[in-house]
Amino acid sequence: MSRRKQIRSKEQFAAALELERAGDNAAALKRYRKSAMTDPANFHAWNRQMVLLRKHGSKEDEVKLIKLAIAEYQKSHETKQQDWLKENRAKADSTRELANVLGLLEPTGLPKIDDTIIGKWQTRLYLLEYRIKNARKKKTPPKKPARKPPKSATPAPKKLKQNAPTKAKPAKKQ
Repeated sequence: MSRRKQIRSKEQFAAALELERAGDNAAALKRYRKSAMTDPANFHAWNRQMVLLRKHGSKEDEVKLIKLAIAEYQKSHETKQQDWLKENRAKADSTRELANVLGLLEPTGLPKIDDTIIGKWQTRLYLLEYRIKNARKKKTPPKKPARKPPKSATPAPKKLKQNAPTKAKPAKKQ
C-alpha cells in the first residue's frame, strides 16, 4: 500500500470523526467506508463503522460489515507480507526453515497472522449471529373482536316483573 493512500485514508477518517461528533452519522458512515476501502488495514475505520451500525443499523448489516472487514483486513495483511517477501527475499529464505519448524508459517509459506483485531471481530460476529438466530420473535397482539358499545355510568331502570296473583296455600291438616 502506498504511503499516499494511507495518508488519504487517515484524512478521510479524521473527517468522518468530525462528522460523527457533529451528529451526522449517515455522512460519517459513508466517510468511514471510504476510508476503509482506501486502506483496508485501517482498522479504526472498520471499528467505527461497526459501532455506528450497532447503534443505528440492523444486526444483519453489521454481520455483513464484519465479514467484509475480516476478509479485506486479512487480504491487506497478506499483500503486505508478499510485498515484504519480494523486497527481502534473502532474509526470508535464510529463516524459512526455522520458521517452518517453529510452526510460524501458514501452508502458503506466509507468516501466520496472530492478530487480536481479527479475533475480536470474529468474536463479535459469532455473538451477533447467535443473537440473530436465537432472537425472540415479536408477538403481534391478536385482533380483538368488535366491542359492544360501552355501558353508561348510570344503570338503566329495571323493569318490574308483574307476578300473577298467587293463591293462598291451604293449611296442612294435622
